[in-house]
Amino acid sequence: MIVGPLIIGAAILALIGVGAVYLSSGSKQSRRLIAGSQGQQRPQEQPDPLDSASTQELQLQAGEMLVAADNAVQSSEQELLFASASYGEAKVEPFQKDLAEAKEHLRESFRLQQQVDATEPGGEAEARELYKRIIRSCQKVSDTLQAHKEEFDGLRDLERNPAPALEQLQQQVSRLQPRRSEAAEALEQLRSKYDDAALDQYRDNLDQTDQALQASEQAIQQADEAIRGGDTAAAVLAIHSGEQAAADARQLIDSMEQTEQRMETARRNLDIGIAQTEQDIAQARATLEAGQAPELAGPVAAAETAVRRAKQELDSGRRIDPLELLQSLELAHRELDEPLNAVRDRQAQDRRAREMLQHELLTARTQVQSSVDYLRSRRYRVSSTARTRMAEAERCLTEAEATGESQPSRAVELAQQAKTLAVQAAQIAQREAATQNMQTMGGGAAGRGTLGGGYGTGGGFGGFGGLGYGGHGHRRGGFGYRRGYGRRSGMGAALSIGLRMASRAARSSGRRRRW
Repeated sequence: MIVGPLIIGAAILALIGVGAVYLSSGSKQSRRLIAGSQGQQRPQEQPDPLDSASTQELQLQAGEMLVAADNAVQSSEQELLFASASYGEAKVEPFQKDLAEAKEHLRESFRLQQQVDATEPGGEAEARELYKRIIRSCQKVSDTLQAHKEEFDGLRDLERNPAPALEQLQQQVSRLQPRRSEAAEALEQLRSKYDDAALDQYRDNLDQTDQALQASEQAIQQADEAIRGGDTAAAVLAIHSGEQAAADARQLIDSMEQTEQRMETARRNLDIGIAQTEQDIAQARATLEAGQAPELAGPVAAAETAVRRAKQELDSGRRIDPLELLQSLELAHRELDEPLNAVRDRQAQDRRAREMLQHELLTARTQVQSSVDYLRSRRYRVSSTARTRMAEAERCLTEAEATGESQPSRAVELAQQAKTLAVQAAQIAQREAATQNMQTMGGGAAGRGTLGGGYGTGGGFGGFGGLGYGGHGHRRGGFGYRRGYGRRSGMGAALSIGLRMASRAARSSGRRRRW
């Protein structure tokens, strides 16, 4: 009677013990599963290598990479022109797509840089974030240009047989020589109609063309000697250098051949601008006589002075600078338009804007193209500041053309902004060139550390046939003349090499400029 209950009690205790052990082990296993799941959900984030850089270092690196990326895109355009001429549009279509994508990344990079330059960021943290975005966007330019590097190498295959590419380069240079001579002859005709100041850029472009063609001829000679000596690597480097020099010469000649048309367009626009300004002066004077908007008095006087000067120059029979006269007139007209618009109703503003739009777009296109030509022909010595202004000017012009029909007032404003930015870009580039020339004459280090180096230097980025497509990792000395037609950074160089190349000149530029 006693043993039975004891056996039952022991059995119950045993079952309770087994359950406790099971629950304990299950709890531990659940805790392990939960811990493992949390570990999978929250992986340890890798630190951003850019976070360790100071704000000043990020600013410097962003500027250097903008210059390098812009140079790489322009070099890639030139390389594709040669490839397309040799193999046809169909063969280079994949690389054209890469180039278009790289340009989109480059435009985004310039947009971000313009955002930094045009507005004061809300504290250091925001500035750092913008600089990091610029750096990453520029890196996308490099990655995109190198996406099909091996395919492009196989297309041109210069290492195996550089002779056809050399022959094509010789033909192009031989076609450019007579065009250069015609441009020199045209200068004398232009001088009979236009002031010497109006032709300063033309004469400078003529000198730059001579240097580019000399660099091409020297590269052809070196490539020919290298081929006959069996050194195909040296021949490839020389050919690439010659192609870039020839492409620059072609762009400069194109610009000179369009100069007379631009001058004539500016001359015609002067008549239109005078008529429009006089119309606004009459309206502003009527407003003043009605006792309204006294703030119009100063702008009216300035506009009348600008109109009077333009008329006197046109009636004098002397040689004129139509671009300068037009710019002076437009500035005075713009100062008058702003307070005058305040007293116009919206409908009148739109009607007036539609009347002005085509004129504003024409002058904006002329100014933007002129500044583009100036910067492009000197791209190895132009900083990110001037390039950013130029990119923003092109963006404003594109938007003005797109919105002219629906928002004429906005389009006029954008066209005027494009002209202003284009002028700023050229002025910045001119100041930088003058500073570098003085430093070079003085033997300073900054004169030797020009941004980008010379032909074939994409600043470490992957350009078609240069530091990306067609790059073969060789390094050689210079191929040419003193204005950047010589020093090469090496084909297929790493990104960091290009940044080191540009660092001295970029540091010498000091704090970034505001505008």
